[in-house]
Amino acid sequence: MADSPQDYLDAAPDAGRPWLEEFWSHVGRRAPRLAPVMFRGVPMWKFADSYLKGYVMFTAASSHFSAHAIDFDLVADTRAAIPGAFGGKGSVSVKYANTAAKPALEQFVDAVLSRHGFLDT
Repeated sequence: MADSPQDYLDAAPDAGRPWLEEFWSHVGRRAPRLAPVMFRGVPMWKFADSYLKGYVMFTAASSHFSAHAIDFDLVADTRAAIPGAFGGKGSVSVKYANTAAKPALEQFVDAVLSRHGFLDT
């Protein structure tokens, strides 16, 4: 289990590292007041004292990238809007080859940040 964002990045599959770096940077630009905390070995940007009150998180698996949030309506809407997207109730997952999904995933992140009052434009 990773102890820091760098540990998580170092352990991520080669294809996932650029995605992680891109989306971590996106959160850093859009919500500079937030800093990642480690949650079960994964960097998470949470909006309150409990992840149940909102968060955004990204994971890199061997074949796909996932953006996670507890805002299930935004997750479902985003997954429906991206051809080939999949995932569970709290995640939008795309294969690494689906780079066309990045703008929609960024909009998803922005919507989650905005909903929780952390989007700085």
